[in-house]
Parts: sequence; C-alpha cells; structure tokens
Amino acid sequence: MRQILSRRELRADRWRYPGEHGDGPQVQALAELLAAVAPAAPVGVRLAPADEVERLAPFVPHLELVIVHFDSVGDGRGYSQAQLLRDRLGYRGELRAAGAVRRDQLFLLARCGFDSFEFAAGEDPGAALARLDAYSVAYQRSSGTLVSPDLRA
Repeated sequence: MRQILSRRELRADRWRYPGEHGDGPQVQALAELLAAVAPAAPVGVRLAPADEVERLAPFVPHLELVIVHFDSVGDGRGYSQAQLLRDRLGYRGELRAAGAVRRDQLFLLARCGFDSFEFAAGEDPGAALARLDAYSVAYQRSSGTLVSPDLRA
C-alpha cells in the first residue's frame, strides 16, 4: 500500500490510481473527468504537468483530491498549478504533490498550497516532515496551510 505524508501525518493512501484494483475511490485523469456526464462522489483527479487547471473550475465543488504530478524535480509547472487551484479557483480539498517529489522541496510545495505528498522512490516520508519547519522567515505570501501561520502573511 502506498504511504503518503498528509497534513503532517504519515498514512496509508485510500485512493486507487488509474490501473490499480482494490478498495477505495478511483482517481481519474483530467480527460476522464471532463468526459464524465456527472462526477461520482468522492472525486479525485490527477493533473499532468501540461494540463490546464482552469478546466477544473466547474468541478471544484465536487473534488475531494487533486494530484499534481511532477515529471522531474526541475519542472515547476506543478507549483503554478497549485497556486491557481488554491487562489484563483478556491479549491480547499486535499492537494497532493506526486511523482518526482523530494523532501528538500517540501517547504516550498507546502507554501504553494500542497497539503499531502507522495515522495519519489528512495525518499523517507517520515524524515521529510521536518522540512516543513526548515525556515523561520518567508518574504512572499503563501497559499499553504501546513506552514507556520507567521509565514503565511
């Protein structure tokens, strides 16, 4: 079973990704969600780096999980997708960073609005938790809820 760091706790993931079998709600690709007549609850969607976040606007009230996939550590499009989801579309559900996610990215990912993380192979999610408190000062405002309230202004 996949382990994720969610809201500062390590837990088993209850969602099934495309192609996985078993119990739990199914995560859909953006194209599948857009083709659905009426989304079933709960709704989980996976965004690829090139997906347009604005296409999720009509579904935001129904979404329980949005997974933003990072193809590589250097690909910053997921940070922008998270900011758009939180600030422009008003999404308040679980926002997960997945794929090429390393613990040294955790603080900045959280400031962009991510509140759960599926780490790349070889990363220790338990050790990554300390990265959320790595800095005591930030100069930009934050969309995240996992960082200290003093750092969100």
